[in-house]
Amino acid sequence: MFQNKTNVFYLFLLTLLWSQAVLSESKTINPLITYRCDTAADIIVITNSLLTPAEAQTFDFSDASGTYNPWDMVTIDHDMQKIFPLKDRTVIKKCTLSTGEYTTTIQPKIFSQDITGKCGTSISGTVAIEFGGIEIFEKRPFEDYCHGNAPIITRITVFGETSETKIKRIPKYKFY
Repeated sequence: MFQNKTNVFYLFLLTLLWSQAVLSESKTINPLITYRCDTAADIIVITNSLLTPAEAQTFDFSDASGTYNPWDMVTIDHDMQKIFPLKDRTVIKKCTLSTGEYTTTIQPKIFSQDITGKCGTSISGTVAIEFGGIEIFEKRPFEDYCHGNAPIITRITVFGETSETKIKRIPKYKFY
């Protein structure tokens, strides 16, 4: 009888672990960061949006189209259950507008390195923009936290004529 209770306990434990894995897989955040240098309009536009899990599986992220997935900028060590940024996956884009050359740096924003933790299936990005060796847009994440309702940056526009940046934010509940 003791062995039967032990087997039931292990079956219950395995079922619980499996269900947590399935739930965490379905809650994985699928961000899409786009970068567009539009010399004709004299602007740079960087956007932050989300793809559905189905869209994310088939979406063709590429440097040529200016579309980036922060998950492609990290490595996941499944043995240690940790997420690490890949230094060689920082995206650096250069764009020459009417006032000169702008350098945009896009990197992943890792909320928690523990992939089994509360923020483990969430990821976002950070952006920094330089002009003439001066940072005109200090490195900033699209979203600060994986929980709560802090505003999320959905669009950054750089205007070549004035070198000004404009940020569009929305409440987190409207983003997700």
